[in-house]
This record gives sequence, structure tokens and C-alpha cells, in this order.
Amino acid sequence: MLQMTGVDYEKADLDIRSLFSFQTRAAREAALYIKQMYGVDGVVVLFTCNRTEVYVSTTDKIDLFEAICRIKNIDTEKYIKYAVKRCGNDAVDHLFRLACGMESKVFGEDQIITQVKDALIIAREIKATDSYIERTFQTVLAAAKKVKTKTRLTAVNTSVVDELIKTLQSDIHSIIGKKCLVIGNGTIGRLAASSMVQAGASVTVTVRNYKTRQVEIPKECRVVDYKDRYIDIESYDIIISATTSPHHTIKYEECSHMLANRSHILVDLAVPEDISGKFKGMENITLYNIDSFGQGGRIGKDDKAVRCALDIIKEYKAKLESEENVREYIMTIQDISKECGRMVFERAKNKLKAEDICFDVVESAVRRATEKTVSSMLFELKKNLPPEYYSVCINAIEEVFVRGN
Repeated sequence: MLQMTGVDYEKADLDIRSLFSFQTRAAREAALYIKQMYGVDGVVVLFTCNRTEVYVSTTDKIDLFEAICRIKNIDTEKYIKYAVKRCGNDAVDHLFRLACGMESKVFGEDQIITQVKDALIIAREIKATDSYIERTFQTVLAAAKKVKTKTRLTAVNTSVVDELIKTLQSDIHSIIGKKCLVIGNGTIGRLAASSMVQAGASVTVTVRNYKTRQVEIPKECRVVDYKDRYIDIESYDIIISATTSPHHTIKYEECSHMLANRSHILVDLAVPEDISGKFKGMENITLYNIDSFGQGGRIGKDDKAVRCALDIIKEYKAKLESEENVREYIMTIQDISKECGRMVFERAKNKLKAEDICFDVVESAVRRATEKTVSSMLFELKKNLPPEYYSVCINAIEEVFVRGN
């Protein structure tokens, strides 16, 4: 069964989520720790700005939250109220909705598909996936891609960056001509830079060791080396930071005096935070973080697009359950097929003349052909019977052919 535990934006604010956040290397180490500690074969660690979730395939319930707290050196009792725990069907349902953007703070956003896929890839790289995790996550991702292709869950653009642009345009009326610094050249940083350019801002991006690296720079953006980010920082109207750094990229002690003479907007799109919270105390500073966006855009559950998405999820979940039901009987089907192969050859060999054939060759061929034919028939039977009938039928056939009753 699938079990998950984590924290997300619905119960934990940014400060709490930051305590539980992972970067790629730490996620690998956490997955390996949980795999070894609990003896499970499948572990996936999903980390985004809005949530940290750990998924495992296990036959027994385990205290995943305690494991996460131990990894993070956090007092379990102090933070247990923020924990979200799901098991079995609830965990599978949640993962389907999550990958389709239906559990996101910005309802319907599709960046989560890539984040779920990346989490699975990390687990594969460290050999922390088993067949159940693979089937479940691959089916979930297939459903999410179909939802993305077939429908749009919201009537507006739904990424966090889109919400940022809308918020800025609402608060300052126009971005056109504003001078903007974007710190971070990852996916979110590049998206923020490109979106600000499209909105009319004059954008500069930072890149670490720019002269020695081959990097992708959004069109129409100027570039400065990350270490030079404070040079002329007072000239920027808007400063956006979106990195995976464990430390502040905009430190209060280092540049607050540079930003004290006029109004600036600071936007922190990172978890943990990139920008010191001390800037909130400055009268001329407006500070946004990831929790400032995503309050709008949620549509009613009776919306046509949502119903379409739920139908797709239902379709793919039924496929997953069907595969699991068949796999439950694989060993039984193999036993039946082998016994049928043995019986067919035993009945045939009495009419075969030893001088005309090699019994070993014929026996091997007859058994393989019979086993393959019987297995195909029994798997095909699954498509034509309700699950409860299939179970009864397979058990009855096993009684006749294997147990001899």
C-alpha cells in the first residue's frame, strides 16, 4: 500500500514549511535513510515551495513523520500538529489530485507535474523505487498529463509567477519601465525574469560565475555575476529572489542601508526564504513571499473543467486498481499454468513413441506453450468479469488444478 506523510501550506505557514524543506541532495539522503531504517523498497521525497511529502510503499504502517523530524533534527511533539498523514486509498487519491494541480495553492497550476516527475527520477537514481511505486507514480503522471492536455482547471494563468505579475500590476498599477533584479537562474528565476520582461520591466538577472558557465539567459535580460548583486542594488524598483540556496541571498545587515532612501518591492519566491524577514520592519519596503500569492483563481467544484479532470483521474485510478488486482493473482495464475502444462504433457506422452522423439525437448515445448496459453486466457478473463467474480473464479480454478479438490 501507499503511505504518505508531510507538511503543506494548508496547515503550515512558510516558516514551518522551511524547517521541513529539502533540496535535491538532502532528499536523496532522506530517502536512503528511510529505506534503510524501515526496510521499505520504495521511497519518494517530494519537495516544492508549498509542501514536503514523503511517500513509501509498505505492508505495515510506519511513523514517517517521526523519521522526517529525526532527519531534520526537529522535535516531533512540537510540530506534530502540522503533519498531514494519508494511507492506502487516501494517499493514492491525494497523489492523483496533487499531480493534476488540484491540491496546489494556485489551483490548477501545472508545474507540479514536473516536480512529481523529478521526485520519482531522484528515487530511481538511488534505487529507491519498487514496482508498486513505479506503477503508481507513472499512472498518476499519465493522468496529470492528460488533464493538462484535455482541460484547463482555471480560467486564468495559474503559476505562482503569473500571480506575482497580477499582484504587482494591482499594487503599483504598471510594471512598464520598472527596473528589476532577478536573483536565481533556475526554472522559477528564468520564468520570473521572462514574465517581467513581457510585462515591460527592465530586467537584470544574476548568475553564479557567469563568465565561466554556459547558462540559459532569458531574452532581453542583462546579466551580473551573483557576487556583484549588491552593486547598484538601490537603483532597482523590484528585487525578486528564487534560488535553492540554504542561506539568505538578500541579507538585511549587508544591504538594508542601501535600500533605505526610497521605495522598493522585494519578492521572495524561495523555500527556505531567500530574503531576510527583517526587511518587513522598513517603512519603504514591501516584502512578498510565496504565501502572498495563490489566494485567487480557485474555481467551484461543480465547474465543467474540474468534473472533466475528476473523470480522467477516475479512469486512470481504475486502470491502476485493475493492474493491482491482476498482479495479486500472478503467483496463482503461474501455479495454475504450470500444472496445466504438466497435465497436458502427461496425457500426451502416453501416445508418443520414444523412438520417434526426444521427450525432454517435446515436454519443454508443450509445457511452455500450455503455460503461455493458459496464462493469457486467465488474464483475458479479468477483462470480462467484475472484480469480485474474477477473484472467485481464479480461486475455484486453483482448487481444481493445483490443489486437486
